[in-house]
Amino acid sequence: MNTRRIWELMARKLANEATAAELQELASLLRENPDLELPAGLVDELWQKTTAASHEEQAADAHIRHISRMQAQGISIGTIPATSLTPVRSYRRYLWAAAATTGIVLALGTWWWSSSSTIPTVQSEVATKNGSRTSIQLADGTHVWLNAGSKLTYSKDFGKTDRSVTLSGEAFFDVAKQANHPFIIHTANMDIRVLGTRFNIRSYPGDKTTEAALISGSIEAFVKDKAARIILKPSEKIVVLNRTPAARPAGTATTTDSGAITLSHVSYYAAQTTAITETSWMENKLVFKDASFAELAQQMERFYGITIQFRNEQQQQLRFTGVFALETVQQALNALQMTASFHYEIQHDTIIIY
Repeated sequence: MNTRRIWELMARKLANEATAAELQELASLLRENPDLELPAGLVDELWQKTTAASHEEQAADAHIRHISRMQAQGISIGTIPATSLTPVRSYRRYLWAAAATTGIVLALGTWWWSSSSTIPTVQSEVATKNGSRTSIQLADGTHVWLNAGSKLTYSKDFGKTDRSVTLSGEAFFDVAKQANHPFIIHTANMDIRVLGTRFNIRSYPGDKTTEAALISGSIEAFVKDKAARIILKPSEKIVVLNRTPAARPAGTATTTDSGAITLSHVSYYAAQTTAITETSWMENKLVFKDASFAELAQQMERFYGITIQFRNEQQQQLRFTGVFALETVQQALNALQMTASFHYEIQHDTIIIY
């Protein structure tokens, strides 16, 4: 549906019939469908060149017709000042071209849509369920560690022409250096471009923020809503407010400034400087600092592979700080009960908080 709508809007744009709202819709759809940005741009460029050539041809035709009329009237061309040779534009041809724009663009769009649908790009996918983690090595030598509830997608031809992947969830990257081929990670709200470095990205659907923490090297972060480009140095961290924040308890304030950017440094959950909070999951640790019970419940669901439900919305606003490692989910809940008042009930893989 989005693909068809993009080509319809492109046709209206090239025919100079698109409203400001439609142009904004087109820009938004192209950001959401980056695979169509290239063909849409090529059609736009081709149309602009064709239109410019058409205008030149119209002016030349008008000039020739004017000279012919003068000659028919016996007027010497040499006596006519150049300023009096006013070109007469042929609007009929221009209007025909404008009217044909919709059909041409829609035909191109339909061809692109059908060809991309019948010959899809072959993708590889690595995914983890809640309660599990995994690691892989890509064809270029890059190592990737996937946290629970995550998915990494990349082309079967990865490493041959480009090095780009799409991440949903959380992953740690140790990127192999290739000076002429940058490594690009696409997420819903932010893209990361690197040449060779080590960093962590957290971009779970439903989370209110997307985060990237740099351990070594350097990375470029491109925030989509803000069209911002930010370069991070080692031990720096970027946090971006997502376009679609996670649901929040009733009666609490919500933030609508999607794309808001916060820059800070990585944090540590122990005295030693190697105990980095952002990468603690790689050591099978669940680290949380001043997290609401609702936020902690999301992390516990991924960490333990269970489902947590709240009967009382007020319980979701309780806040906790701590570290879980070898504790079972029951031991973890018992530890939380020592600092806050709540009860829980276990029903198979579901925990009811009340």
